[in-house]
Amino acid sequence: MNQYGGFVDLRLNEGGQQGNESFWPSFTDVMTVIVMIFLIAMVMVLLRNMELVTQVRATLEAQQAAMELARITDEEKLDLTGQLRLAEEKALSAEDQSTQQQLEIMRLREQNQLRGKVISERNKDVANLMQERNNFAQQSAQLLLDRQRLEESVNQAQNQLNINSQELGDLQQRFTTLQSHFQETEQQLTDAKTTLDQQNKLLTSAQSDRQQVEQKYLVLADEFDNLKVSYDKLVRPARSSKGRYLVEVRYVKRGDKYRIAWRKNGKGDFVAINAANLDKTLTRLKQQKPDGLYVKVILPEDSGLSYSEAWKFTSHLHKNYDYYFQDAGTNTGQQTEKRKP
Repeated sequence: MNQYGGFVDLRLNEGGQQGNESFWPSFTDVMTVIVMIFLIAMVMVLLRNMELVTQVRATLEAQQAAMELARITDEEKLDLTGQLRLAEEKALSAEDQSTQQQLEIMRLREQNQLRGKVISERNKDVANLMQERNNFAQQSAQLLLDRQRLEESVNQAQNQLNINSQELGDLQQRFTTLQSHFQETEQQLTDAKTTLDQQNKLLTSAQSDRQQVEQKYLVLADEFDNLKVSYDKLVRPARSSKGRYLVEVRYVKRGDKYRIAWRKNGKGDFVAINAANLDKTLTRLKQQKPDGLYVKVILPEDSGLSYSEAWKFTSHLHKNYDYYFQDAGTNTGQQTEKRKP
C-alpha cells in the first residue's frame, strides 16, 4: 500500500516514478504492526503472570497465618486443658471456689468451641485458597500455552510476509519485463502502421492506374468496334438474319447474380440457362447449321449491366458463334496473309 492508504499503482506511467519507493515503506509498516501486536501480547501475558504471582503470594501468606493461628489455638487449648485440670484439682480441695471454677470451665469450654469453629473456618479458607491456587496455576499454564501459540502465529505471519515479499519482488520483475515487451510491441505496431499506410498509398495509386487503364481499354474497344462497323459497311454487306438460324439471348443482372435466357428460331418463350450450357448448345447448333447462326443479344434497359459487362458478353457470343463476325475474322486473316511479303 502507498502513503495515501491505497494499493501500489501498477500503471505504465506511474511504474517508473514510484518504483522501489512504494515497496520498503509498506514492508516496514507491516513489520511494525506485527512487532507491536507481539509486544502488546507479551505485556498482557506478563501483567497476568504478575497478578497471578501476587494472588499466589497472598494465598501462601493467608495459609501461613491460618497455620499460625491454628498452632496458637492448639497451645491455648493445651493451656486451657491444663488450667481445667488444675481447676478440677482445686475444686476437690476448695468447695468454695467450685462454683466459680465450674463457671470458668464452662467459659473456657465455650471459648474452646468458638476457637474450634474458627479453626474449621480457617481450614475451609485454606482449602479454598489452595483450590484458587490450583486454578491460578491452570490459568497460568493456559496463558503460557496461548503465548506459545501466539509466538507460532507471529512466526508463521513473518514467514508468510517473507514469502509475499519475495513474490512481490518477482511480480515487480515480471512487470518490468512485460513493460519492456509492451514498449517493443508498441514500437513494432507503430512500424507496422507506417508500413501499412505506405502499402495503402501504393494500393490506392495502383487502383487509380488500373481504373485509368480500364477506361482507356474501354475507349479503345469502343473505337475499334466503331472502326470495325465502318469497315464492314464499306467492304462487306450488311449483317442480316436472312438464311441464318436465329438464336436470341437475353442477358440481365439482378443484384450480384447474372441471369441468361434464350430461345431458338424466334419461337416459343425464353428459357433460363447458365453460361456453360449456353456455350455447349451454341457450339452444337453451329455444327448442325451449315448456313451459320445469327446470334441476337437482347439487353433490356433495366438490365443492371455495366457497359463493360454487356460488351464482354456480346463480344464473346458474336466472335464464337455468329456467322457475320466469324466471316469477318476469316476475311481479316486472309487480308493479313495477302499483305505479308
